[in-house]
Amino acid sequence: MKKPKLLLINPYIYDFAAYDLWLKPLGLLYLAAMLEENGCEIIFLDAMDRWHPDVLKLQKRESPRTKKYGDGYFYKEPVEKPQEFQHIRRHYSRYGLPPEFMRTNLDRIKREHDIDMILVTSGMTYWYRGVHEAIRMSREIFPQTKILLGGIYATLFHEYAQQHSDADVVFKGESERTLLKFISDQTGLTTKKQYRGYDDYPFPAYHLYPKLDYAALMTSRGCPYRCSFCATHEFTDEFRRRSPGKVVEEIEFYNIQKQITDLSFYDDALFVNSDKHIKPILRQVIRKNLKVRFHTPNGLFAKLLDAELAELLVESGFKTIRLSYETKNTERQIQMKKVNDSDLEKALRHLELAGFTRQEVVVYLIMGLPNQKPAEVADSINYVHQLGAKVSLSSFSPIPNTQEWEIAIRDYGFPVDNPLLTNKSIYPLKNDYFSYDDFERLKMAAIQGNRHLITPANETDWSISDYNVYA
Repeated sequence: MKKPKLLLINPYIYDFAAYDLWLKPLGLLYLAAMLEENGCEIIFLDAMDRWHPDVLKLQKRESPRTKKYGDGYFYKEPVEKPQEFQHIRRHYSRYGLPPEFMRTNLDRIKREHDIDMILVTSGMTYWYRGVHEAIRMSREIFPQTKILLGGIYATLFHEYAQQHSDADVVFKGESERTLLKFISDQTGLTTKKQYRGYDDYPFPAYHLYPKLDYAALMTSRGCPYRCSFCATHEFTDEFRRRSPGKVVEEIEFYNIQKQITDLSFYDDALFVNSDKHIKPILRQVIRKNLKVRFHTPNGLFAKLLDAELAELLVESGFKTIRLSYETKNTERQIQMKKVNDSDLEKALRHLELAGFTRQEVVVYLIMGLPNQKPAEVADSINYVHQLGAKVSLSSFSPIPNTQEWEIAIRDYGFPVDNPLLTNKSIYPLKNDYFSYDDFERLKMAAIQGNRHLITPANETDWSISDYNVYA
């Protein structure tokens, strides 16, 4: 029997802002590795790969615009804003491989390969337009080929994706093993390996990229917390971890075999039960003398950062530390059950004593939560700046199947059937006491406060974040 040949696609995106903060389709890469391990041949098209030859050719560059830690700027082209966004005073763009080049690549793949099935992943819910366009193009070029859709948008707006994406099957949540069985049933593939747990998964299929500036990895899936604005529980039913030894093996593989220095953790709860997980991992990294730089685009739990962990972060090579704080409002802190002022102050003190400067630390805040007032956000920004840390101000966007989603529907009349309106850049819950101008004013206050913290001695590439990163 011939090997099933599968085309895996990561589509381009539309948004007001996008930046490659170590952004890779990690779920798709895990799936690719599992499919290869079971006898499939993978053809891979990542429209967000900054090293894609067509993207470089468009820019007349030999290499992408990359900063010192491997992060960098996506190629973008301005496009007309959707009707829903006409009132927003910002430019709207398409990021990644343009549609005409996407089509050219699909045509080439059609000529060179006999594709048995197409798998498309999806990122943020409001990026769905690029997903639908990728599926439509694939349908036109491969009219007889079954198309499967998975990922974040496919999970959180599952029924919408089923009705509007034109995919033959839409998968929900963590679905590698489900997909493997489906493909086996459809193609007659005999699966060679059983995956009893997370440690049994192969490393993500980064070899499908011709060039890499960094790699993203996960040491765990899920989260033991249940924040009112977070939908991690929609992707996996339980919090589970890989063994420290397996994680170190992956880090060593990237660093020694692949010559990759910059590694990004995608975990939602990296510091939970640190004595049995992240601390043993970092001790082994130090013992093996691996020359790596670690980054954490997702917020870390400040209250779990003790003095020993701070020292291990410094010694093992952490360069990017981002702490979750969200707000200075005491009532909201109690409601969220994550971190309070004392937790943040202790975490910053531990990091400073270990060798970080406070200006190197970024603290996540949220603006635009249901029933939140501008004064609360301004107070939070001022407090973080007084502590000497930088602010990354994320505007709130309601996510389906969360507590805040239900509040947004009940109290704000938020529409449930338009993924585009979940875009954080349009400030979905703006109202009479938290206007568009308030959002913009707070954003500038955070930017200006960050700039005041920068001196020639501690200048850094980090600035206020206008995007969020999810696995």
